[in-house]
Amino acid sequence: MADHNVDICNDWNGVKGDKVTFINNTQAYCKITQSGTVWPFRDGPPIPASGSIAPGKTASTHLKNDLPDKKYPYLVDCCKDKTPKYVTVP
Repeated sequence: MADHNVDICNDWNGVKGDKVTFINNTQAYCKITQSGTVWPFRDGPPIPASGSIAPGKTASTHLKNDLPDKKYPYLVDCCKDKTPKYVTVP
């Protein structure tokens, strides 16, 4: 398993079970929510479970272990012009 540090407004690639730390590099408070029928993360939705990710702060979770290989969308409310975001497995 790998650890990924991901800018909250970027797409990324991961493998089942990988840890992801979302980094909020915006000037706004952010929340990650579901888009589509499959939520690819172990925690949530949403991430974080309560409140928001403050500017300059992070939130961590893992990809689920039982994900089929495909591209999974999710929404980031502070990046509306760049959403949905995608994690591609693998």
